[in-house]
Amino acid sequence: MPRRRAPLRPPTRELGRSWLLLVLGPRSYPLELTQGTTHLPSGGQIVAEGDRLRLNVGSTGASVNDVEVHGATTLHAGDLIAEAGLQYIVLPAPSTQPAGDIELLDHWRWQLRLKEEVAGPDASLGVLLGRSGAFSGESLDEMLEGLDSSGMRRCVLGQGGRNLLAVIVLGSPSEMERLRQFVSERATRIEETVRWGSALYPKHGATAEELWEHAVEHLLGIDAPRPEDLVWSDPSMSRLRGFADLWAGRSSLALLGGEGVGRESLARFVRHSAHPGAPFVIHRAARFDRPSWDEDVARASGGSLHLRRPEILPDSELRGFWGARVFRPSAAFRTHRAPTELPENRIVIPDLVDRPADVGAVAESILHSVDAQLGRRRSSLRSETRALLSTMAFPENVRTLRNSVIRGALNATGAELRPEHLELPSPRPALRGVREVVRETERREMESVLRTSGWNVTEAARRMALPRRTLVYRMARLGIRRPTSHE
Repeated sequence: MPRRRAPLRPPTRELGRSWLLLVLGPRSYPLELTQGTTHLPSGGQIVAEGDRLRLNVGSTGASVNDVEVHGATTLHAGDLIAEAGLQYIVLPAPSTQPAGDIELLDHWRWQLRLKEEVAGPDASLGVLLGRSGAFSGESLDEMLEGLDSSGMRRCVLGQGGRNLLAVIVLGSPSEMERLRQFVSERATRIEETVRWGSALYPKHGATAEELWEHAVEHLLGIDAPRPEDLVWSDPSMSRLRGFADLWAGRSSLALLGGEGVGRESLARFVRHSAHPGAPFVIHRAARFDRPSWDEDVARASGGSLHLRRPEILPDSELRGFWGARVFRPSAAFRTHRAPTELPENRIVIPDLVDRPADVGAVAESILHSVDAQLGRRRSSLRSETRALLSTMAFPENVRTLRNSVIRGALNATGAELRPEHLELPSPRPALRGVREVVRETERREMESVLRTSGWNVTEAARRMALPRRTLVYRMARLGIRRPTSHE
C-alpha cells in the first residue's frame, strides 16, 4: 500500500502565450493571432508583442467592452471588440503542444498503474472506490488478508484519502463484484459498512482522472453542477457565458480546448439557456461500442447529446451525429484547430492556468458540494490553500482541480481545507525518478517469474494471474526480452 507523501512545491508557470480572437456572427470560429501584426477582416490591426496585445483601430472605428476607442488601446483576456459590424472575444489560446505524460497525483502509484493498463491493447478494467471507517489504521491490512488466496489477485490497491480504498480490478465486472462482496463482508465482521463507487473502462472514460471522477461521483452522489450554479469568475469565461444565447439556437456546436477544461459545462449551459428542461447526455466512452452508443442516443432524444471523443465514432456514425434531428449535437476537440468540416460554430475555452480567477471560486464550490453530500457544516478554503491552488498547473484543468479538492475534503476533519489535506500534482522532474523506480521494480519482479518458469510466457502469465497478451504487452513496454541462453 503506497504511503501518503507531503505535497511538493509546484513549478512556476513559464511566461509567454499565444492568443485567439473568437469571431462572433452568423457562425463562430477562432482566428489565431501571430506574433507581430494580424490584420482583421474588418480593417483594424492586432499587434502582439510577447504577452501583450494592442488594437490599432481602423478607419471604421471600434469599441472595446462597449467603450468607443480611437487610435490604439491595450487588450486583455475577455475583452469584447466590436468593429465594422463584427464582434471578437479576446482569448488565451489553448496549448498546441502535445500534452505528454499526465502529471501524477499523490496517489501516484495507483494512477501510474491505471494509466499503463488503460494504454494496453483492448484494455477493459474497472475502478472501485470504497469509503469506510474499516479502512483506517491497521485494520485495512487485516481486512485484506486472504485476498490473494481468494482468487482475486488481479487487482491493484491504493489509498485515495482518509478511509478511502481505491482499487483497479483487472478483470470483468463480475470479478469487481466479487471483490466488493469480499471487502464488504470483512467490514461487517468489525461492525463497519462500506459505501462504494465504480467506473468501467472504456465505458466511462479514457484517462485516470475521468475514471476517478465518475467513480467518486457514484460514491458520494455528487451531480454535475447545474448550469445556473456555475461559478466562473474569470473575464474570459464570464464573456463566453454572456454569449450563451447567441449559440443556444444553433443546431451543432464544437467546444475546443484542453482536457477537462470545462467544454461539457459550457455546452450544458448553452443548451440549458434555450431548453431548460431537456435532457443533456454525455457520451463518455473511450472506444466505440454500439449498444452503449445506441443507449445514449435514445436517452438524448428531445434534448442534447455531447460527445466527449468524436474521433471514436465511425465516419458514418459521425455524419449522422452532426446531422441529427432528434437531439442537438455538441462535441469536444482537444485543440483550437478543429477539423474544417462541420460544425461551423466553434467555441474556444482557455486552459485553467490562463483563468486564475476561476481556481479559488471553483475549488470552494466543489468543497461546499462535498460538505452537503456528507451532511456536515460548510467548510472553507484556508488562505494558504487558496494561494497554493492558484500556483498549480493542473494537467486536466478543472477535472484535476475538482478531483484534488474532493480528496482533500474527504481527508479534512475540521472546518478548513488546509494544504496538507490536498493531493496535488507534483513537479515533473521528481516524478521521472519515481516512475523509473516503479518500472524497474516491476521489471525485476516480472523477469524473476519468467526465469523461474523457464521463460515460458504462458506459464509465467498463469503464475502472475494475467492474460497472456497482457504479459506480452507489458514485457514489450518494459523492454523485457528472452535471453539467447538461459538456465
